[in-house]
Amino acid sequence: MENTFISCLMHVVFGTMGQRSYLSPDIRSQMVSYLSAIAKSRGTRLITLGGTENHVHLLLAIPARLSVESAVLPLKEASQTWLRQHFDNCKGFTWQKGFAAYSISRSQLESTMRFIQNHQQHHLHKSFREEYIEFLRYHHIPFREEKLFGN
Repeated sequence: MENTFISCLMHVVFGTMGQRSYLSPDIRSQMVSYLSAIAKSRGTRLITLGGTENHVHLLLAIPARLSVESAVLPLKEASQTWLRQHFDNCKGFTWQKGFAAYSISRSQLESTMRFIQNHQQHHLHKSFREEYIEFLRYHHIPFREEKLFGN
């Protein structure tokens, strides 16, 4: 085979340090354009972004040449700096250490996009902590609860 063809869709989640409420709807809206440009410059595509005041969900299409970590960490680092520089209430902003990433099959693309885009509604019934733990358990990822948000 002459070419390599890969579909790597990842649902990525990360939160603010200490689950602090920094990310207003306006900030998240502006973040979409910023992170789309950063992702594109690295060969990754940001399909959608959603979240709440204390965390974000991204749906990324990651190229074969990048690991998940090498696709996600530059987005976290660049957005952390951008938030500190452009928003007065974010001068001390920091993302939590680490992130969660879940592979998404093409058949789950539309439902994952809807989940991310309507994320505010989801949190009327569930905290970020509850959601994060639920995702880890669903995907059979081992964790120690006391270490999740201790950063």
